Amino acid sequence: MFVNQAELKQKFQELHSSDEKQISAIYSESKRLLIQAPAGYGKTKTMISKIAYLITTKSPSDNKKILALSFSVNAAYKIKKDLANQLPILLNNMDFNINDKLFISNYHGLCRKILKNYGYLFHEKLKDIDNIKSIDDGSFENLMYLEIGLKDFEAEIMVNINESIRNINNGNYRYLLSNWDKYIDIVTKKFIPNNYLPYNAILILTVELLEKYTEIKDFYQTYFEIIIVDEFQDTNILSFLLLDNLIGVNTEVIFIGDSLQRIYGFIGAIPNLIEKCKKKYNMDVIKLDKNYRFKDNPQMLQLEKNIRANSEDLSNPKIIKDALIPLKILGNQSEEATWVTGKVTKLLENNCSQVAILSRSRGKNIDSIINTLKEKNINYFYGLYTDEDPVYKEFHKRCNIQFLDMLQYEKNITKAFLQKFFSKINTSYSNSQDIIVESLLKLLEIFTNRMTTDFVGLQNDDKINLIIDTFSNYALKQNLEYVQENVVIATIHAAKGLEWEYVILPDMEQYVFPSYYGFCGDCNFKLNRVNGFLCNPNFSVFDKNLESKYLEELSVFYVAVTRAKKQVYFSASEIRLNGSGEEKNAKLSCFLGLEGIKFI
Repeated sequence: MFVNQAELKQKFQELHSSDEKQISAIYSESKRLLIQAPAGYGKTKTMISKIAYLITTKSPSDNKKILALSFSVNAAYKIKKDLANQLPILLNNMDFNINDKLFISNYHGLCRKILKNYGYLFHEKLKDIDNIKSIDDGSFENLMYLEIGLKDFEAEIMVNINESIRNINNGNYRYLLSNWDKYIDIVTKKFIPNNYLPYNAILILTVELLEKYTEIKDFYQTYFEIIIVDEFQDTNILSFLLLDNLIGVNTEVIFIGDSLQRIYGFIGAIPNLIEKCKKKYNMDVIKLDKNYRFKDNPQMLQLEKNIRANSEDLSNPKIIKDALIPLKILGNQSEEATWVTGKVTKLLENNCSQVAILSRSRGKNIDSIINTLKEKNINYFYGLYTDEDPVYKEFHKRCNIQFLDMLQYEKNITKAFLQKFFSKINTSYSNSQDIIVESLLKLLEIFTNRMTTDFVGLQNDDKINLIIDTFSNYALKQNLEYVQENVVIATIHAAKGLEWEYVILPDMEQYVFPSYYGFCGDCNFKLNRVNGFLCNPNFSVFDKNLESKYLEELSVFYVAVTRAKKQVYFSASEIRLNGSGEEKNAKLSCFLGLEGIKFI
């Protein structure tokens, strides 16, 4: 593919505003490159230009491709859409089919593709993997309910493997390896013949395929000459084993991520993975250093820098200048709810398109805010759920089963197909009064509509894979940014990867943020210095385990702050509501007592 390199370089300079680190990442000739990309530092733009450069200088032949992987379904298809829009501009509108040079997916999408081609080596039914129901293998009761002849000890192995993956450590890794063959035997003899495929098995079978059949591994190591992984910090042990098998001696590898945005440790993201892989693969490192999200807001720019500085060295962070943050302290939760509602009203009156109220989790305090919004007749979208919420998981499972059932009779994903699919799901919940179900039905409608607009250019197989992956990965929440309501109330985990003009973080109190189970229960006044309403962490008495827990919660705080494109507002109450609804004296969150953070 001939492209005028001088002209392309000029486009890169203009597109990246002569950002030296971004330009260095694009033109790097390193075979093993790690791009550290904090929130708002131009990661996606850099990745698209990097791919354009690789295509023009190392153009893969017709039988080879660049593999681009992402942790989330939404991120993978966003990358695909952005590349489809931007590459023709960068490459002078050449006749270029993105699928000819690139394979873009999340991990499960890639594994489904590989199993579709070679899974018959385990079981013939895997040739038709799109029609096999994906199931969660984390519940003993749900597994036994399938009635597939599963014995108790077999269900226990499945559940224990799932738990080991989600809480990876040396002991759990040994358990995973020692029961690996038993797991595969159970899946191939009990699940697949009955048209079920456990969620973890999609990756486990693919890893086993690559490790057992060297000719298949050699093929994919040659087929994917270049591997690019986005959101690398969220990689779990199965995804890492997959990557390790795909990376050959001659594979060019680019990992893109940010250790401070690792907030999925509770579902298996490997701790300190970026640091470990820097050593394992002897990677060169380029760290993007300009924040474009907050470039017009000096205080938000400073806040982001100071949170990062604290994460890098809790005891002695390198703080050049304090960040002044807007914090409103109210007497009790009722007053705080009134203040939050007033702030929302004012922002909307000033032509703000959307405000997000983000919470660490559901609870009495956020319920008080919701009730006040209702009293003021302010419409809002309810997004207070996580991947672990039973109703949230059940909704996705029902969608997956219904979609696969319809796929038996109609293979083309048309507008009529999608409307019929949505109608069936909507009807199946016609008697539900659950606010989560109401919310998920809205997200499902948005998602199915996007299939005929945003994703209309996808090939039919890609549409099928996107739909299956969305339901299998519990990923409908990633459509939150497309809701019509001006106010979104969501958990921080549901909001990861999304942005709003303004973000309000209420309930910035001890036991709420950090959460009791995340850190405060371990601390419980043993690891901090209390001065009136303030709660300051005493890092000199932290051990490694406590420091790890604290950093995990600090990562959630960082992600919450960086969901705002313009400004984040904080609020707290001197008297909070506990889980039983009782009023208790509160202390301010220790995050607001970190070095370099001051209140205004």
